Amino acid sequence: MHHHLDVYTYTNHLRHISPQQKLCFVIAVLLIALMVHPILQLLIAAWLGVWTVGYARIPAKIYGNAMMVAGLFLLTSIPALMISIVSVEQIATGQLDPMAGVTLGNWYLFISRSGLLQAMQIGARSLACTSCLLFVLFTIPFTDLLQVLRQWRVPTLITELLLLMYRFVFLFLEVVAELQLAQRSRGGYRTRKRWMYSVGLVVSQLLVRSLQQYHYFSLALMARGFNGNFQVYSDQSYIYSKRYAIESLVGCIGLVILDFRF
Repeated sequence: MHHHLDVYTYTNHLRHISPQQKLCFVIAVLLIALMVHPILQLLIAAWLGVWTVGYARIPAKIYGNAMMVAGLFLLTSIPALMISIVSVEQIATGQLDPMAGVTLGNWYLFISRSGLLQAMQIGARSLACTSCLLFVLFTIPFTDLLQVLRQWRVPTLITELLLLMYRFVFLFLEVVAELQLAQRSRGGYRTRKRWMYSVGLVVSQLLVRSLQQYHYFSLALMARGFNGNFQVYSDQSYIYSKRYAIESLVGCIGLVILDFRF
């Protein structure tokens, strides 16, 4: 996945656009997404989807899968917002706002209207923010992003932490993929019992293999004369697009005006 992501960031149709312009645009949209109504947040998610899939020409299937992964994490947190459980005696107080529920012994399990509304608001905001993040990941190479952050005087410690996190997230996924491939080739995951045993082996070996990969990564850095400061290089020439600047400016102003009309 790491290599696929790099391929898309280096070959997308917005590659020649200045990373400063794209980053300023997505930061402005992100700030708007944090303040506007849920309907406009969904509109922002669709608008960023047009930029990523339509303008940058990232395959819709790849973009949809990335959004789906983020959506799965979101779905795991939504039930805790929507579902409440109280004792049966509390139903008579009239302080609850159940939309639907069921009695289980001395307890009443229900979906509250306020919880459902809060879940919808969080879901819309998360989709809008995720679309901003994916736009950055698919259209700005990480080396260019680091250079922009350094030009903006972001502390070196933060940029180096970002680089290490970016590298080790995918290193972690590569280790998981290698372990699962080795297990499947030896008959793992065929039955429920084998599935549980295989997952246990992956969890137990994951830390050991990750530390080994970190050791190899450290040795490679030392062999290249690493002195505590990551240096990145890019010879790509960029342009400032008036056409995309006008669209982004008009779009942001339109979102703010629409928010005042709600």
